This record gives sequence, structure tokens and C-alpha cells, in this order.
Amino acid sequence: MQVETYIIVADKFADFTVNQHTVTLSHFKALLSLPCHLQPETARLMLGQGISDDDRTSIVALIEGSARHRLRWDIDALHKQGMRATAQLSHKRNPCNTLIGSPEVVDENTFRLDLFIDQNCELMNDHQTGQHVQGMVLVEAARQSFLAVTEKYFLLDHNRKSYFVINEMRSAFLGFVFPLPAHMEYRVLSKNINDRRQRFDVEVDLIQASEVRVRTAISFTAYPDEVISEKEAGLAIEAVAHVRSACQPVAVAA
Repeated sequence: MQVETYIIVADKFADFTVNQHTVTLSHFKALLSLPCHLQPETARLMLGQGISDDDRTSIVALIEGSARHRLRWDIDALHKQGMRATAQLSHKRNPCNTLIGSPEVVDENTFRLDLFIDQNCELMNDHQTGQHVQGMVLVEAARQSFLAVTEKYFLLDHNRKSYFVINEMRSAFLGFVFPLPAHMEYRVLSKNINDRRQRFDVEVDLIQASEVRVRTAISFTAYPDEVISEKEAGLAIEAVAHVRSACQPVAVAA
């Protein structure tokens, strides 16, 4: 007997569920309440994008809490799914705003991060258009990836607060990214590290269905907080002085 796979996506990706065997979280929960003869005999479940950590926990609890659901729904993929990166790695206080999984080492200069979009994130708080994931969500995921990889693997002193400065960031959108599983391959192209700063050039490929859909090149520098704070404060003073001088009234001759 062939076992079907159903992909659950967040309600904001409802347009995507015109595709066969895709269903929103709300519709899936409604499906569980139907009589047995209206549910698939046996099916695997996979999570697409937009699902929060609490939603994932809720789905697992709904199925494992019912003998008839446990017999019908295979949730191995949900148990094997990685974890969202911590706030320390993503620099986001609210978990819904973290769009990446915790980075894993592939080799010395290559890392892998899963894409974990939560539909409640700040970049999806307004609206969602069409079936694909909006580009700025993917740019933000790439930005978070360099924070997470650097925080976890490259900072010289993890107990010392660091400040990250983007020098350049360019994204090429090579194809639509849909609310399906995806991951990023993060490659360090060059690095220059000393006691006062760590400078990196990296490339981040967002991969879905074995194809690179977005490629982002980032040059950035990580400084100890005390180094950049002093410089930032000086530049802020200069900026305020410049704006104030530009706003001074011009004397008009009598």
C-alpha cells in the first residue's frame, strides 16, 4: 500500500494549498476531527513553512494523544526536524522572528542551516501575497545566518558582547521559494581575524528541491562591543552637529 505524504503549512500560505496533498494548519486540525472513514488510512506528515514551535508541539500532542490518530498518521519527520536557533545566535528576542535553525558544521568553512519561517514573524505581520515566500523574509534569513554561524563557531570570546556591522550585502533571486522545507548552505570565502575585529566575506545559498533559489553575498565585520560603541558614539555626535548646522537660519541682509 502506498503511503501518502501531507505537507502542513501556516494559514497565511493558504493560497499554496491549491497543490495536491498540501493543507493549512487549521484545515489539518479540522481533518482530525472528522470520522475515521473521511481521513486517509495511513499518511506521513511533513511541516512546511510558517509553522511556529508551539504549533509543531500542538500537532504532535494531538496525534500522540489519540490511539486512532497514532495508527493513521506517521509523524517521524516532525520528531526528526531540527530546532530553531536560540536568541543568542539569531539576535532576536521573540522566537517567532528567528527564521533559521541552529547551524551545523559541514566542513571547516561550510555550514548548514534549516529555514524555519514562523508566520507570526515581524516580516509577515502585514500580509502574504501569492504562493511563494516573500523575498525580504529570505534576505533576513540570510542575515541571521551570518550572525548565528559567527556567534557559534568564530567568536574568540563568547562571554564578550560583540557588535556586527554589514559592509555589503547582495542577493540574487534565482527562483521562487515556496512554503516547503528548505535549507541554507553557508560558505566562508575569506576571513581576517585579530584581537580588535573579525572580518568575513561569505556566500549563502538558499536551497529548495535541490536547486539554489537565492544566493546572497555578505561582507561583514564583528567588533567587540566596546570598540564599536565608542566609534558609533563619535559618529552620532558628528551627524547631529551636521544636521543642526544645516538647519540654522540664513541671515538676510537688511
